[in-house]
This record gives sequence, C-alpha cells and structure tokens, in this order.
Amino acid sequence: MRSKRDGGQRCLLATMTNEPFQPVRLYYTVPDESSVVRAFKKLQCMAEAPHERCWQWLFHAEAASLRFAAGGFDDVPKEKRPIILGRIRFPRQDGMTLETNSIDRAIAGARFFGSKLGADVVAMRCRVVNRCFAADEGQPRELMATLDQDVTVIDPREAEACLRREFKGVAAGRDAERAAAEFLERRIKSKDDVPMVEDFPLAPEEETPDFRDLANTLQLRCVRAFEHWRGNTQLTLTELIVRIFGEDTRAPEVQGKCT
Repeated sequence: MRSKRDGGQRCLLATMTNEPFQPVRLYYTVPDESSVVRAFKKLQCMAEAPHERCWQWLFHAEAASLRFAAGGFDDVPKEKRPIILGRIRFPRQDGMTLETNSIDRAIAGARFFGSKLGADVVAMRCRVVNRCFAADEGQPRELMATLDQDVTVIDPREAEACLRREFKGVAAGRDAERAAAEFLERRIKSKDDVPMVEDFPLAPEEETPDFRDLANTLQLRCVRAFEHWRGNTQLTLTELIVRIFGEDTRAPEVQGKCT
C-alpha cells in the first residue's frame, strides 16, 4: 500500500496502483463453484490461496493489460510483483464474492470476470465502504473487515414505494418533470446521504457489457468519499450528482412559491 499527504498533512491510504483505499465487495450468483474453479485454473492471473480460503486475482498475465490511476503493470515496482488485485471466495455453492480494496479495481474486476466467466456468472449486489482511510488507521487486511460492520442493506422495494408516494396522482409530461425536480430539491435540503457501509442491489438485466451502470454508481461514491476526506463533509451524494450533471436537474424558480 501507499500513502498520499493532503494539505492538512494527513496521509491518505492508497493502493499500489495509486487509487484511494476503499473496500468493495461484489456478490455473484454462479451455476456452481466447480465450473468457476475450472475457469480459474486456466488463467495464469488466478492463484489459489488455501490459507486464505480464496482465489487471488493477480496483476499478472491476462490481467497485466489493465490500467489504473498510477498507470499499468510496468509502473508497479518489480520487487512488488505480482500484486493482488482482489480475492474471490465461494460463501455458498451457488454464490461467489469478489473483494477489492479500491473502487477502480472493483470495476475492472467486474469487467474482467464478466468476459472470462460468461453470462451464467451474474453480479447481483454490491457492498461498499463510503469513506477513505488514513494510512495510520490500520493494516489493509484489518480495514477490509469494515465491509461487515454496521451494514445498511438497501431494499429496492422501499425505494419504489417512496417514489410511488412522491408521484402519486402526477400526470406525465411537464408535471412529472416538475415533480421529479422538486423531489430532488427536497432530497438536497434534507441532507440525506449514503450510509457508511452500503449494500445495494444491482440490475443485471439492464447492465451493459462494460458495466457502465456499476462504474457510474461506484465512481460517484468514490468522488464523494474523497471530497469528505478533503474536508467537504457536508456534501451528499445527491448534491454531487446535481453538481456533475447540471442545474437542469433542479426545480425551476416559481414566484411566490413556498416550500
């Protein structure tokens, strides 16, 4: 691992490929463990680690062409090679997890294994720690354990019920656009934000082959976490989305309107 200093002289914990340390776990359904293991045995970048009860995904061979913040394979010091990009486990016969210590690696892993393992291995959920870490907060292995501490599991049915309540009786067209913008405005003012450890469902039936939706979802959380690290702790995910995607997502001013 590496560390970076910010203006306040705190050292940001970073990976060997120079991304902020931020634990992520992807949950997959698999046809069965044995079929996936057979695929792993054909890959030089996969190494079984019985002492960890996992398979290590190495920055090596088939994975050596991946690019990260600090560059690529050639930018990793020779004495550190091969570094571990992630760890894969089988908590049950029809389930698999991929753990990485950065968001960039999680996205790269989803894309890499999506192409190597085929359509029967499906990413169903994601869990992420929504913060950055200082270099003196502990060893990476210890900090990865935060993935299982005070987890908030997002139930999509609750979100759908909330949206139904918000838009009940709203017609299509401009009324719906205004209602959506006003709902977003209320979200901003409420300061509701993502939990520290967030477990949320993915939508594999809507995902693209390059995992565009997963990438966008995680990258927004990475930016938010880094902004909090820099001291902008009042920034919420909703505010960040508005900042990135523009003011046209917000409700227009109406004279005499009270909220």
